[in-house]
Amino acid sequence: MAKVKLKIDFETITPLWTGDAWMENSEIRPSSLIGSLRFWFEVICYFGGICKKEEFDSDKGRFEKDIKNDEIKKKFLDSGTDFNNQVQALRELNVPIPAIVFGTTGWRSLIEIKGIQLLEDYCFGNKLNLPGKFCINKNNPNQIQEGNNCPVRSNNDYSVFYFKIPYFWGKFLVSFEVEQNIKDAIFLPLLTFMDKYGYWGGGWNIGYGRLKVFSVEGESNGGKKEEFDFSCEGLNEKLNIHSIVETINVVNDLKNKTKILITKSTSCENYLNAIKGLILKKANLRKIENDQKERHYLFGKTGNIQGEDLPQGSKILPYINKSNNNSYECGLLSIAGILSLYD
Repeated sequence: MAKVKLKIDFETITPLWTGDAWMENSEIRPSSLIGSLRFWFEVICYFGGICKKEEFDSDKGRFEKDIKNDEIKKKFLDSGTDFNNQVQALRELNVPIPAIVFGTTGWRSLIEIKGIQLLEDYCFGNKLNLPGKFCINKNNPNQIQEGNNCPVRSNNDYSVFYFKIPYFWGKFLVSFEVEQNIKDAIFLPLLTFMDKYGYWGGGWNIGYGRLKVFSVEGESNGGKKEEFDFSCEGLNEKLNIHSIVETINVVNDLKNKTKILITKSTSCENYLNAIKGLILKKANLRKIENDQKERHYLFGKTGNIQGEDLPQGSKILPYINKSNNNSYECGLLSIAGILSLYD
């Protein structure tokens, strides 16, 4: 198989946090970026009908298929070294498309990061002078306080939100190696999707991880490609990235479970003001959801609740984008549709 090298410049729209097991964030971790790419590719494949519910491993929380090493080795011996034949062999073993693209038993990922270079005036710290934490009064949600005016943790009166500090702010270059057969068909459309809708790293519940794809070396139009072509994966399917996204006017409709949903954007001055307003909208949505289990499914939970085995983390995220005139566009983005995988 032949791989091509791609150098891609990124710029932060919101803080980037890729902390390790000790919650330290002194570098941009490649594994965190690849993990984010895989997650959003799985979302795309599920909403686009490329992956079926039956292919989802709820224990692992991803589209995966356990295969014995000797089983896959035998298949590859029979199929030969041709890329298309090997992909076909994996499909005959019922390996889902995301596992083929990002690796599975006996099969390396078709997308790898070979290096990360920090550019220009970058910072691991608190470039935006974020307050550390802010809180919302549950009885009067419009009352938002910062820093020492907030309790240590959420209680009956306040919901407390922490900013992950230090975070990365600035520009950086990532050197990718990508299988030639999927570069234009899978990788560049995925990158275009991430530029418009996706999140990287951690801290998505406070809007972290929105990155702008600044340039793709050697690619015309900045490497922007808006259509996936899954023929390289043995499927006669094409998928436009915008076909799985719908803009809505009514915030309450974010519970719809058929597409990625984004509320109609409004302009915002900066990240801090934007995130406060968006978290407030989420808090008001959470407050009117009477069904406890549904509330935890949609907005996440802390601690264990007897009788509930829920996927962690909020499925309604603060969405912040940067327009061409450098102003912020803000809304809420919902991936509530993936919850049907756990029904």
